[in-house]
Amino acid sequence: MKNYEKLSESYYDKHAKKFDRSFDGFLSGFFKRYIVKQLEIKDDMTVLDVGAATGKLLKMLATYHKFEGTGLDISSEMTRLARQTYPEFQFVTGSAMALPFSDASFDVVICSASFHHFPNPVLFLEAVQGILKPGGKLVIAEIRIPVFHGIYNWYIDTFSKEGDVKVYAVDELYGLLETAGFVLIKSRKRLQIQYFEAHKKQ
Repeated sequence: MKNYEKLSESYYDKHAKKFDRSFDGFLSGFFKRYIVKQLEIKDDMTVLDVGAATGKLLKMLATYHKFEGTGLDISSEMTRLARQTYPEFQFVTGSAMALPFSDASFDVVICSASFHHFPNPVLFLEAVQGILKPGGKLVIAEIRIPVFHGIYNWYIDTFSKEGDVKVYAVDELYGLLETAGFVLIKSRKRLQIQYFEAHKKQ
């Protein structure tokens, strides 16, 4: 069985320095820009970006909002670069399956084009429930492959060396959120992006 987290860690450690200039970095930019367009953050909120890579999304959000930002990534090289580039935020190396934060630490948790890397999405969503403050918000922007969904998942299962696990259909992802106890407050589809905002139940 593949160790998806180890694959992700190894791949992104190797490609961290050139990530923002790579094709992967180019594609991830669409998700980041979509989140910036959709998400409202109140002043002085605490925000966590899971799968933060080089920290660029936090910087983009900070153009429009004032908040306390933290980024988490499986790759220590990504984390090192993020700390170096954006010292105004905190960056932590760790697993999304065991979020290394205290209970009720964050108002907003963001997951931008990284959910498909998580080997146990239920475990991640349960962990998010723990670290969100009451009424806190989870934001997920994910890949959407409406036509060749099955073929795409076969391809990444067979050939991907980047720690890709599975791309979810819109209904699948919504079902996971609902099962984990989240209440959907916003859902959008645009081209290859599916976007969800969900509240933690009070």
